[in-house]
Order: sequence, then structure tokens, then C-alpha cells
Amino acid sequence: MERFRLKNIIILILVLLNGFLVSSLAQRRTAERDAFHRTAEQLAALFEENGMTLEPGAVSRDLPSDGVALARDTALEERAAAFLLGDALSVSDQGGGIFHYAGPAGEAFFRSSGGFEAAGTLAQRDVEDFCRDFCRTFSYEAPDLRLDEEGSGVFTALGIYGRLPVFNCTVTFTVENRVLTAVSGTLLPKAGAAVPGDQPLSAAGALAAFQQMRRESAAVASTVTDTRLCYELQISGASMSLTPAWRIVTDTGDYFVNCFTGSVAAGPVRTGEGAA
Repeated sequence: MERFRLKNIIILILVLLNGFLVSSLAQRRTAERDAFHRTAEQLAALFEENGMTLEPGAVSRDLPSDGVALARDTALEERAAAFLLGDALSVSDQGGGIFHYAGPAGEAFFRSSGGFEAAGTLAQRDVEDFCRDFCRTFSYEAPDLRLDEEGSGVFTALGIYGRLPVFNCTVTFTVENRVLTAVSGTLLPKAGAAVPGDQPLSAAGALAAFQQMRRESAAVASTVTDTRLCYELQISGASMSLTPAWRIVTDTGDYFVNCFTGSVAAGPVRTGEGAA
């Protein structure tokens, strides 16, 4: 009987302890939510004082990830070259971290910094599908392919790493008379090593940095509609790395804030409805 009572007492203590932990966690989350809402309201008031509108819901609650150190992947480069030039490749080391590929469709150069360019008759049929397939295979956003009446155009797509866009990593396709004649850009390795940094900026911190930049440079923007996580590509010699960043979406264009340094870079300016 005593063992039975002791067992019941232990169970009761555990139930009470669990209830206390759940209540404590709920109070903590409520406090965090209230603090977030106060910060968003204060930011909205600050933006309003400076002649801008911060739309409701524009302040993201997502948390930035670590930075990423990338190592060159020559096997990936060869696959990209084969995709563009055909399988019967010849390769030569040009020195200085440059590899030259030649194939049935043309030639390409790949550099240790991730940069590459290919030229030739890379695709003559289903050019749009060819470009989209390249982007899917080698981690770029889908390009907005709109050929003119002559079947020509130049199109750019952003790179992607870990499902996040890399705002200063792109691939560009040149199409002439429905023939893909050139592809150039930066090829990101598929895998990298996490590199923890200093306490990264939250979306609220990034918005404060953006507002300071706007006051100092008189950047033209009147409304912030969203904040989204992305990466910034850093290249130093032959080394590549990704730094978490915030993409601040405004009515005139996008701005990018480095999560570690707070530096702000402007993206393309939108000149009309549907422009990038």
C-alpha cells in the first residue's frame, strides 16, 4: 500500500511539474509575441514619421540561418558544361583556377570563384524549356522568358541555396533568333559547411538599417510591403561563402540588408507593373 501511495505522489508531482512547464512556456511565448507586436508598431510609427508606410505583416518573424562556406565542385561544373555543350567533352586546365570545356555545341570556361560563361549554338529547339531545365537542375529560380517578335532576348534568374534566393548570384541566357547562344553567371556548389556568425539582425533590425540608409541617401521608396530571408554571395579570391541577408520589398524596388554587418544594397528598380 505504501509503495502504491508513493507511486501516486510521484505521478502527481510529475503532472504538476509538467503543467508548470507548459504554463511557463505559454507565458514566455505570449511575452515574445507582445514584444514583437510592440516592436512592429514602433517601427511603423518611425517609418510614418519619415514619410513611409510599413504595411501590416511586413515584419517577418523568421530567424536568419548561419552563414555557409562553399568549396568548389568541379564535378558539378563538368555536369553543367555537359548540359550546355553536349556529352562529348574535352577539358583542359588553363591555370589560375580556370577550366576550359569544349563540346559539340560550343565552349565554356569555369572559374574557381564560381563564375562561368558558355557560348556557341547551345540550344536550337525548345529554347525556353532548355533554359528552365538548366535552372531546375543547377538551382536557379525559374527565368521569365519573353522572346520578342524575332525570337530574341536576354533573361536573368537568381541562384538558390537551401530554398533561399541568393540575391547577387545570377545566371543570364542570351537568345538570338530562337537560338541560345550564350549562358553566363555564377554556379553555386550544392553543399557547404555552416559558419556561425555574430548575432544576426532580425527583420526589425534590418528595417531599422534600411530606414537609416534611406535618410542618408534619399532613396526613392514610399512603402515597405514585405521582408524575406535570402543569402548574399561573398567572393574573396577563390573562396565563396554565403551570408544571411534580408530582402526588403518596397513599392519601387528591393533592398538587401546583410544580417551580420547591417550594410544595405539596392536591387533592380521596378519601372512598371510586373517588372522584376
